[in-house]
Amino acid sequence: MFSQIDEPIDVIAKFSKNKLTPVKFLWGGREYLVRKINLTWSSFEGRSKIYYFAVSDNVNCFKLRFDTESLRWTLLESYVE
Repeated sequence: MFSQIDEPIDVIAKFSKNKLTPVKFLWGGREYLVRKINLTWSSFEGRSKIYYFAVSDNVNCFKLRFDTESLRWTLLESYVE
């Protein structure tokens, strides 16, 4: 089922070789392990660079957003079975 969420989340991410990679995140009291990054892209909102990640845990799919100005992660959408 597709849902628009737009909620702040806690994310554990890896920063290496100038690359940001989400590893796992906490949403709704549950921890989700990122098994696959399907797509990444970025855009600017004012002076903030925003990174987007379409990820999955091998069952469900999610769209995550990272704001470089505020350093906040947001869960934008979920496709949960």
